[in-house]
Amino acid sequence: MDLGGILGGFDTDKLKEVVDLLGDHKESLALLAKLPDLLDRIADGLAGAGEQARAAAVALVGDDGTAGVRATLSESAAALGSIVSAVGAGADRIADAATSAAKVPLMDGPASRLSDAAEQLGTTTDRLGDLATGMESIGETLASVAAALAKLGDHLDASGTEAKSFAGLA
Repeated sequence: MDLGGILGGFDTDKLKEVVDLLGDHKESLALLAKLPDLLDRIADGLAGAGEQARAAAVALVGDDGTAGVRATLSESAAALGSIVSAVGAGADRIADAATSAAKVPLMDGPASRLSDAAEQLGTTTDRLGDLATGMESIGETLASVAAALAKLGDHLDASGTEAKSFAGLA
């Protein structure tokens, strides 16, 4: 009995090729059945990573961009700036006292030490000012990192949604 004749000129050799192809690649076809589940897990992983990236951004700058680690650094830099002003004013007073003391007979030794102390305080004040500036700079850099993390979180979420959509899960 000719199956091709019964089916109206159907090429049974081609049917055999298709059946052989399916038989030869049944493991690959079985893996394809698992693809939607895999894409679902990938999508969930991307969404979780997106959440974590945004959480890191919030930790760095808060929800409104003015809190978190950045705010702590900014407040610390401001406090350090106040200390710089106070120590600088104290150094100026010591320098003035050294100048006045140097005019008094037999006070040139103590005046010299006061002058040295004022100079050291001035140098230390400058360094503290540099530290405050550096802290502000670190805060600005953290704000940039936070913005990048927030964008990364959004992109990861979008990729997860796209993966779910591709698998027909969304």
